Amino acid sequence: MTESHSLAGGAGPILAERVAVVTGAAKGIGLGCARILGAAGAAIALWDIDEAALNSAAEQLRSQGIKAQPFIADVSQSSAVDAAIAAIAGEFGKIDILVNNAGTHDGKGIEEADEADWSRIIDTNLKGVFLVSKAALPHLKETRGAIVNMGSMVGLVGQGKSGAYSASKGGIIAMTKNLALDLAPYGIRVNCICPGWVETPLVNQWFALQPDEAEARAYVDSIHPLGRIAAADEIGKAALFLASDLASYVTGVAIEVDGGVTLGY
Repeated sequence: MTESHSLAGGAGPILAERVAVVTGAAKGIGLGCARILGAAGAAIALWDIDEAALNSAAEQLRSQGIKAQPFIADVSQSSAVDAAIAAIAGEFGKIDILVNNAGTHDGKGIEEADEADWSRIIDTNLKGVFLVSKAALPHLKETRGAIVNMGSMVGLVGQGKSGAYSASKGGIIAMTKNLALDLAPYGIRVNCICPGWVETPLVNQWFALQPDEAEARAYVDSIHPLGRIAAADEIGKAALFLASDLASYVTGVAIEVDGGVTLGY
């Protein structure tokens, strides 16, 4: 079993009887969010396009006592999104929490990127949040649920060689505030997490490509005031707070979970 997250006073798992949908859940931050929300009692709908990694993630969570079901769909395609939400609602009967985490990055600035590069990142990172949120909305209205969007420090402070990615993450932050206003009358809270560097397969791949991997890791650790990059589960713990009743009066915020890296950026 994984670490349990309970309400103060021992009232049981904080997300007991709730259903959480996590996109981009096969690995990295998405898997960390799924693991933490599941450990807090939620049943997890794992959503990704990587079938092998998704099935592996589902088995991993189940081995930890978490109820997890995989769903394969491209968040940038409206028909696939609608079908996935219908399947999830059919499987679990409701949706209480949506974590919009699916995303991609290509490390290209505006000079290197072409129109296809731009469209691929904007469609996945930004349009995907729109499509999945819109499809899930009827179910979230019924449960007075919560949406947690995955932004980035890049959406707050920018990043070189990341034109479309920076635009997409800035757009997610702005969309979070818009949705918080529009959905508040339905009791739906919408918030955003802005991570800094996180230990994920993608980040580890980037480190491995550097001329001196150890030096690159040491430098990245050094720019974080806390002296290290985050574990994926630490981002999951922020998602747990925002998705739970502990944040019952929190909506429309973009929380930096970055070890302080943006303070001196």
